[in-house]
Amino acid sequence: MPLSEITGLKQGRNNFMNETINYQQILMDEVKELPEEALPNLLQIVRLFKESVLLQSRQAALALQAELAQWDRLSDEALVEFEKGL
Repeated sequence: MPLSEITGLKQGRNNFMNETINYQQILMDEVKELPEEALPNLLQIVRLFKESVLLQSRQAALALQAELAQWDRLSDEALVEFEKGL
């Protein structure tokens, strides 16, 4: 999806890619246009999205931690083998 569709900004003579985009303000403007009765559902959607993002971050951190632990084991093994050769 083009950035202009996400932000609602038109790409004109001044390239909006060089401008700072305030996503919080854009999001708030969108929310203000919703009817009051839609807000509880939107709140649920935002919370689910937030949980999903946080879960992905935790999973990525755990994967990185496991990979670093494996590198530590391999480097320890390599050092032991090197020291045996001395």
